[in-house]
Amino acid sequence: MNLPEQKKHLRDSISERLKKMPKRDRDAESRTLCREITKLIPKDAIRIAAYVPLPSEADITPLLMELLAKKVRVYLPCFENKKLIFREATSLAELSKGELNIMEPPKDADELEPENLDLALIPARAYSRSGARLGRGNGGYDIWIREQRSVHPKTQFWGVALECQIMNEIPMEAHDETVDAVITARGRVE
Repeated sequence: MNLPEQKKHLRDSISERLKKMPKRDRDAESRTLCREITKLIPKDAIRIAAYVPLPSEADITPLLMELLAKKVRVYLPCFENKKLIFREATSLAELSKGELNIMEPPKDADELEPENLDLALIPARAYSRSGARLGRGNGGYDIWIREQRSVHPKTQFWGVALECQIMNEIPMEAHDETVDAVITARGRVE
């Protein structure tokens, strides 16, 4: 099986795991995950890129609300002209569905200045313990992470995952990017 086939097989396998996970278990694990991330965020992190979770992802909505309440500048992904960019969200109520059917800040919201980003919370289909990432297959985050690292190498990239999304190994291709840490409900994955 070649690498793209291995990745597809792993995506399908993780998707099945997530479908079988009872909602109450996913919700409980998501709440604990939010608390773990909150404990780990450096006190001086004032600009954080995050994401609005899809139904198949850990629900970090409580974390987003907490960050916004603390006046942390939160940037969320937008897909514009087939490219991933991040715009500032000042309230979750202002979000609306974008071209890929994900909730996005308004088009006139401030765009992230890459040189000022402290931390990025990155979703994925699966992660390895070493930070290898398996996305959804469109490469948007890989391109963005690579560009962000080139502009501001001090930005920290944390993978956010449910326990069932942690694998021993992830098949990686040359264009795939890793994260600096993976966070689950048990804390930082070692």
